[in-house]
Amino acid sequence: NVQSGLNTAVQGVQRATDQFTHILGFTGPRAEELARQSSENIEAVSQASTVLARGFQEVSQEWFGFAHERLTKNIEALGRFAHCRSAQDFVALQSEVARDNMQQAIETGRRLGQVSARVADEAARIVHGRANANTDRVRRVA
Repeated sequence: NVQSGLNTAVQGVQRATDQFTHILGFTGPRAEELARQSSENIEAVSQASTVLARGFQEVSQEWFGFAHERLTKNIEALGRFAHCRSAQDFVALQSEVARDNMQQAIETGRRLGQVSARVADEAARIVHGRANANTDRVRRVA
C-alpha cells in the first residue's frame, strides 16, 4: 500500500514538474533532466520511506514481544511469591524478579537500538546515494 501510494505520488510529481518546467519556459534536454531528477528524488524518498516503515514494524514487534514476555514472567513470579515461607525468601525472590526485569529491559533496549540504527543506515544510504548521483550529474553538466 505504501509503495502504491508513493508510485502515485511519483507520477503526480512528474506531471507537476512537467507543468512547472513548461510554465517557466524550460524546454528540451534541460527540462527533461529536471523532470528526471525530480522523479528519481521522489523514488529515493519512496524507497527510504518503505525501509523506515519496515523498521518501525520490526521495532514494534520487538517491543510487544518484550511486553508479552515480561507480563508472562511477572505472572509466574506472583505464583512463586505465594509460596514464600519467610521474609528472607520473599526478599530474595523480589530481588531476583527485579534483576530479571532490568536485564530483559536492557537486552530489549539493545536490540531496539540495533534495529533502529540498521534501519536508519539503510534509509540514509538510499537518500545519500540519490544526492550523490545528482551531484555527479550536475558536475558533468557544468
